[in-house]
Amino acid sequence: MDSDRIGAGSGAGSAFAFASGSASGSASVSAEQARGLRFRALGPLAGELDGRPLALGPPQQQALLAMLLLREGRPVSVRELLDGLWGERLPARAVGILRTYVSRLRTLLEPERRARRPATVLVSAGDGYALRLSAGSLDSGVYEARLREAGRLRAAGQTVAGYKELGAALGMWAGTPLAGLPGPYAQRQRERLTELWLSAQETHFHCALELGRHADAVGALRVFAGEHPLRERTQALLMLALHRTGHQGDAFAVYAAACRTLDAELGVGPGPELRALHARLLKSEPEPVRAQPVPAVTRCPVPAQLPLDVPDFIGRRASVARLGGLLRDASAGKTMAVASLTGLGGVGKTALAVHVAHSLREEFPDGQLYVDLRGGTPAPAESSDVLVHLLHSLGVADRDVPEGTEERAALYRSLLAGRRVLVLLDNVRDTAQVRPLLPGVRGCAVVITSRSRTIVVPGSRLIPVDPMSEPEALALLGAIIGPERVAAEPDAAHELVTSCGFLPLAVRIAAARLLVRPQWSLADLAARLRDEPGRLDELRVGGVGVEAAFRRSYEMLEPGAARAFRRVAAAAGVTVLGRFTVAAMLGTGAYEAREAMESLVDAGLLEENGTDSYCCHDLVRLFARRQLERSADPDERAAAMVLRSRTNKSVLPAGPRRSAPALVPTSISCPAQRA
Repeated sequence: MDSDRIGAGSGAGSAFAFASGSASGSASVSAEQARGLRFRALGPLAGELDGRPLALGPPQQQALLAMLLLREGRPVSVRELLDGLWGERLPARAVGILRTYVSRLRTLLEPERRARRPATVLVSAGDGYALRLSAGSLDSGVYEARLREAGRLRAAGQTVAGYKELGAALGMWAGTPLAGLPGPYAQRQRERLTELWLSAQETHFHCALELGRHADAVGALRVFAGEHPLRERTQALLMLALHRTGHQGDAFAVYAAACRTLDAELGVGPGPELRALHARLLKSEPEPVRAQPVPAVTRCPVPAQLPLDVPDFIGRRASVARLGGLLRDASAGKTMAVASLTGLGGVGKTALAVHVAHSLREEFPDGQLYVDLRGGTPAPAESSDVLVHLLHSLGVADRDVPEGTEERAALYRSLLAGRRVLVLLDNVRDTAQVRPLLPGVRGCAVVITSRSRTIVVPGSRLIPVDPMSEPEALALLGAIIGPERVAAEPDAAHELVTSCGFLPLAVRIAAARLLVRPQWSLADLAARLRDEPGRLDELRVGGVGVEAAFRRSYEMLEPGAARAFRRVAAAAGVTVLGRFTVAAMLGTGAYEAREAMESLVDAGLLEENGTDSYCCHDLVRLFARRQLERSADPDERAAAMVLRSRTNKSVLPAGPRRSAPALVPTSISCPAQRA
């Protein structure tokens, strides 16, 4: 490939031709390495071993290989791999599937490795895996090394050498990176590598103009500018090339077209650099091509990332007023507000936050940012990765994102200075995850949603989100299935929402089941929900279920806390449990019992009902009983049998005493959740 060709963009010939080339001062591959493993990511993922193509397997397995390749030998944890492959949509037995892919890849990469011999290419590293390859084995690594070398040469004033190095790098491009590979990680890398390619193309054109090759550049620039009409730097380069080749009218036509496109697509006008160039061309004083034409922060539309508002949002007047007041104070510049919405899974924290945020969009004219931190999943988002997303949303190009978390957070805070931006951080796991994501100036506001009550942020305001009242739950049911159906069966509607514990998620699921089964009456579904052992199974539709919402909180518990949850929350019939009652149920002292209960309160699975007294939502109780029945502990399974067989209600005495694990009370519920 002739690296002097302007606009070089797509490699030809062997998919692995990069290995035989030499990037000046960058990556070169020896003949010995060339006979080994080599991979291509700048296009559809491909690989070869000793010159023979490799069959890389199904797309998901290829996506795993791509993650390991692009980490360039650095270990990748199982959690990161799960997140990168599936995001929130983890399949059943995700870890098992992952290990199967790893096993297949090990066989593929080391076909002559004997059974039970340790792998030397795809190795275990900590709680994850790493891919050990020779330098220069991956084309994207060589490509990025060449781009860095081109930048070094240009900075040293060696424009011709930098121009040729850029041409060599662009000649490696073979189409959309990782084409067809699924998963969030592959998508992020596609975007990153594509942006690198676009910037490199622009810099290549820029070098051509610096070298006086205006006529040679015009044709390729026209094509490139037509393919990327929103890239203002490209339009400026084309205008300059046209002007310098005597096509002033065409240059002004490019500017006019850019203005129309930016207005139609983004609702904005051209940036200051493009406007300044236009003004200079009008005076026949063309803007000189600057050595660093790309600012660290590019123009981008005002971020409006809030999820869709719930169209049938019902009630919550006190919470809406309190949260709205905090956010209005922040937008007025009085403070940098942080509001933490906490509550049981399925109680409607996100719906409340999104609803209020939408109602106050005009109070935050500089944008609304949204991130799901996946705190209730096995793979919560890393703060450092979230900062990359936030910086991109604020117009920072990938190449200008700092490496470290602290540096990214500092740039993020700097960009928000002087702006009024609302940040919604959904499903937060803990304080450490959220702290780097907080703005540092007045005028901005942050809304946090979390099941945990242990999010400790200076100046934050805790807003507990409780189950609905009965009138609110009935109104929500009517909003979904129609108020006439509720009015026609008032007693059944009352029983139905009561069986749902007035939990919004449960009410929505019940309503959805009635919608898809119009032949059912409310009484039919209420009768189904009357069966406590099967109630959680009934409250599931379309892959969404109340049990799944509770399970995410339960699986985050430490073993001791999970044991306490099974034994205490599964009880049925006791209105409120004191610490001495809990101690008797757990077979521990009062202090240990209180510590266990506090951890469950912090996890959002129990509620405090006064000092050292605790209560539990009815549906959580049913979930806990199910976990008790499935326990590996024979004492717990025996207790579950006792609970299932009891028909009468009993109350344990409030004083301290010891009892066998099977001797548990028969009910535990919160009076506040009753209508």
